[in-house]
Amino acid sequence: MSAGVITPEAVVLELPTAGVATRAFARLVDLIVQAVVFAVLINVVFLSTAVGVSATLLGLLVGFVVLFVLPIGTEILWRGRSLGKTIFGLRVVGRDGAPEVPRQAVIRGLVALVDIYMSLGSLALVTAMFSPVAQRPGDLSAGTVVIRVRSTSMSRTPIAFHPPRGHEAVVASLDVGSLDDEDFSLIREFLLRVGDLSPSARHQLAASLAETTRRRIRHTLPGAVDPEVWLICVASAYQQRRGGLLADAALGLAPLAPRH
Repeated sequence: MSAGVITPEAVVLELPTAGVATRAFARLVDLIVQAVVFAVLINVVFLSTAVGVSATLLGLLVGFVVLFVLPIGTEILWRGRSLGKTIFGLRVVGRDGAPEVPRQAVIRGLVALVDIYMSLGSLALVTAMFSPVAQRPGDLSAGTVVIRVRSTSMSRTPIAFHPPRGHEAVVASLDVGSLDDEDFSLIREFLLRVGDLSPSARHQLAASLAETTRRRIRHTLPGAVDPEVWLICVASAYQQRRGGLLADAALGLAPLAPRH
């Protein structure tokens, strides 16, 4: 599917959404994992009933773990991914392109009881087929989309983000070790498309993405720094950690990010 993540200003960020078929295969892998976990836990239940523990109570607990705790917990811990999504190169993100937050994972998991389990996937399939970005009811309720993740952000034209003038100390203070190429891609795409947004949408998206990134790296966002400038600082710190690109830019071998 060629559509990307669409901002409130109808600007498409270059994060292509996953197709219905790919999502279906990824979900099949996840269901197989759930079936295996269910089988293992049921065996534990049978062993527990031998010592007088209620089989009904344990059965309900197993169902809760398999249907809710496992998929929701996996998506939160793996930041929008599951085993199936990882195999097929997919990831859940917010409708505005920001990383998925726990609240969204919980909503998707709860709605899955209806659109996947109770309807045997038919409700999710039909809804996704008629959605321009393949959203199932769980995605619509949580404000998320599933995107196809590129193998590396460096596969596109490299863009160098130098520390904003006067914010070198902010860049030096950032510990971006917990970020990966996918996190950087979200920030990069936003920064390269801000000129297509209205001032209000630009500020709103910058604030949302900055807050999500701040929580990800456990950093206190400086009150005096504009969220968009801070995101440039994060991009610069990430590239400095990876090395090479900023040095190439200094030699004229890599283009610089546009000024904002």
